[in-house]
Amino acid sequence: MRPRIPALLAPLFALLCWGTSAHASDYLTISTGALTGVYYPVGGALCRLLNEQSGPDGLRCSVRSTKGSLANLQDLQEGKSQLALVQSDVLHHAVHGTGPFADQGPNRALRSLYRLHHESVALLVGEQSRIGSLGDLPGKRVDLGSVNGGDRVTIMALVEAMGWQAKDFAPTAGLGADRLQGLCDGSLDAAFVVAGQPNQVISDLTGRCKARLLPIDDARITGLIEGSTYYERGRIPANLYPGQTMAIPTLGVRADLVTLDTLPVETVHRLRRVMDEHLKQFTRLHPSLITLTQETMTAPSPAPSHAAMQDDPRAPEPLPPTLMPESLQPGSAPSEALPTQTVSGAGATEASAAPEGEAPTLEGETAPAQPPSGAATTGSSATLEEETAPAQAPSDAATTGSAATLEDEAAPAQTPSDAAATGSAAILEGETAPAQTPSGAAATGSAATLEGETAPAQTPSDAAATEPAATP
Repeated sequence: MRPRIPALLAPLFALLCWGTSAHASDYLTISTGALTGVYYPVGGALCRLLNEQSGPDGLRCSVRSTKGSLANLQDLQEGKSQLALVQSDVLHHAVHGTGPFADQGPNRALRSLYRLHHESVALLVGEQSRIGSLGDLPGKRVDLGSVNGGDRVTIMALVEAMGWQAKDFAPTAGLGADRLQGLCDGSLDAAFVVAGQPNQVISDLTGRCKARLLPIDDARITGLIEGSTYYERGRIPANLYPGQTMAIPTLGVRADLVTLDTLPVETVHRLRRVMDEHLKQFTRLHPSLITLTQETMTAPSPAPSHAAMQDDPRAPEPLPPTLMPESLQPGSAPSEALPTQTVSGAGATEASAAPEGEAPTLEGETAPAQPPSGAATTGSSATLEEETAPAQAPSDAATTGSAATLEDEAAPAQTPSDAAATGSAAILEGETAPAQTPSGAAATGSAATLEGETAPAQTPSDAAATEPAATP
């Protein structure tokens, strides 16, 4: 039959199990974007850093490919991911319940973690098109971004700032899922692409299809930037793409790493510790991250910061709740039901039955329990006449001392062999002698008790280290 855990130890066992599970790894999923975009490799860079640097019991991370910012926010709400990359303008609308979120109302649970790379609005025109500037677009076949995508929010803000509407452009129906390929076959005149730089799609279109990049530079665009907190001036560096020999001014947004307010504080602290200690390594994992600094990453965001982003990530975490019973907690006083007298302050080579100036416990009295724990590691316990000897203290309490039992007493059950490793017990007449302790039990001395007397435990001297105990 299998042994059962004593009822007293069950809470302690539960505490140990709880502590183990409390430090289990946190598994995070990041919603990003299309495989050919920048969100996906940036999310992959973050996951790689967390998986490599947070330790065996730290964070574990995976990347989820999506259609972009709007889909990422939906993933957060549905619990499909714990982190998401979102354009700053889309995040602003989600927090305030405006734009595409007007029917849903403000999302009060969104929290900002880090502001990451810049995203630029790139205006691409086909090689054979006669478009020379932003103002030439009305009446042309222009792709305005993916339907229900975050890029559509930014592009339509630009279009409206210019005083245009979607109906001002020629129809682009029938382009299919890979609609930007229309710049290669001539079925599309222009397209807007919102992306971090450099971008694989833009590189392909400018290289293979000879598409051209045009500047987005107009007083009305400047007014859009200055009238918001989430748009900023952008710039595509010179020679970043084939055929592009000059820097291209444009409109920009920021990619924000966000979560919900329900993400645990300790999880965010672990994320912060990794980012603080390995920021330089993170910025080298993708070209769009090179310019990131601690200051730019923690700049104000359209969403409130998570609570764990506002304190010290290295502050000690609160201890788990104590499930240990009071009788097992450190510092607890022994139960008064155990009258065994212990000696306070007993040293490695000296023992005393009572402090100097105090009388030993008299016959028929119950010796009160002394509060200090571990005080009897080298001392002895004296039990007087006509008392019933209590159950012996735990084995560690008598590692170097001995117990003297007087006549007419009922000898207590002997402590385990380890308890008498260095001491011995003297049994007086009228008692049944217990089993002898191992040969080395009297290595450091013993206490001899005379008939009818209450004798304190003797302190062994160095000279008597090998003498046996005398029994009347």
